[in-house]
Amino acid sequence: MLYILEGNVRHAFGRGLNQVLDNQAGDFVYIKPGVPHEVYNLSDTDPVVAFVARAAADEWDRIIPYDRKSE
Repeated sequence: MLYILEGNVRHAFGRGLNQVLDNQAGDFVYIKPGVPHEVYNLSDTDPVVAFVARAAADEWDRIIPYDRKSE
């Protein structure tokens, strides 16, 4: 889950990362565990500031790289 304080992001998610959603400051975003996703800052100059909450403390250690070409 994340709450965006500043900036604008694009989330690509789902099978093949074919679903796209843009979010901005004030948006709350929930991504179900196991759903492939990537997040991009939409600005080349403005930072994104967000609170991020993960389901487990070791979640970064369990990230599985996703190859969108494999589907």
